[in-house]
Amino acid sequence: MPPPNCSEHSVAVEVAVASLLVLECGLGLLGNAVALWTFLFQLKVWKPHAIYLFNLVVADLLLTLCLPFLAAFFLRHKTCSFGHVSCKILLFLWSLSRGVGVAFLTAVALDRYLRVGHPRLKVNFLTPRAAKGISGLIWLLMMVLSHQSLLVPEAECPGSGPCAGVSFSRTWQEVLSFIQFILPFGLILFCNAGIIRILQKRLRDPDKQPKLQRARALLATVVVLFALCFLPSFLAQVLLAASRGSGSCRVRRALVHTSDVTSSLTGLQSVLNPVVYCFSNPTFRHSYRKVLFTLRGRGQETQAPGDLRDSDS
Repeated sequence: MPPPNCSEHSVAVEVAVASLLVLECGLGLLGNAVALWTFLFQLKVWKPHAIYLFNLVVADLLLTLCLPFLAAFFLRHKTCSFGHVSCKILLFLWSLSRGVGVAFLTAVALDRYLRVGHPRLKVNFLTPRAAKGISGLIWLLMMVLSHQSLLVPEAECPGSGPCAGVSFSRTWQEVLSFIQFILPFGLILFCNAGIIRILQKRLRDPDKQPKLQRARALLATVVVLFALCFLPSFLAQVLLAASRGSGSCRVRRALVHTSDVTSSLTGLQSVLNPVVYCFSNPTFRHSYRKVLFTLRGRGQETQAPGDLRDSDS
């Protein structure tokens, strides 16, 4: 006997999710537009680390462009008013941009760990052209992994909708989301813990403590960002998948609503990633400070950084 169709909607949840998505869109567009401008017009030295961060900006901008349509999706009680094909494309782009963003966050953490912990490895001497090739492969891989979003049979059933049925595309999306959390989060924790241990040994002099503190702040920001954006959604999807055979509509509806809210938190990555850029390079701190002062009506800073280049902190 198939499980019941527990498709009752919650207006409060849908309005809250839509409002959060719109807020994420506004803040994400502003922060990443400034980052993109900095990359294109201010950054003078392009190392592999900078190329990975640039691709992270592109993924975040793609994510923010999806957010208004997702907000409209929730305001219309999780139905697509712009056609089934357009809805599937939206789900594909949403899945792709999230996956690519996670992949490049992981690439940045791994790149830093190898340069700090194993500086003599050949991988640390990659040319910018090779880094661009790796970036292209990451995009291609994530496109292949996300293509099942184009095969979702019901437009009203995105990744965490209240559908009772089970399909291969739906199961694949759940498996993919689990892998995209567990593997990258494990690598990020491992790399950041290793970097901290190495820097604590190398930077023992009092005059080097500020550099150590900046490194700690950057690494802690990456871990907190990842956990805040993806851990709640991961836990909610685990509970939702585990409850699939449950006959209780009340429990399943509660888990669906929880999953909707936590899934919307993943859009925060586009808002919080600019913090990573600020810690990574003084060029970005100058750009964001300049925009902040302009918005506050205080004019521009009197002096820009002398040499705008990528840092290896």
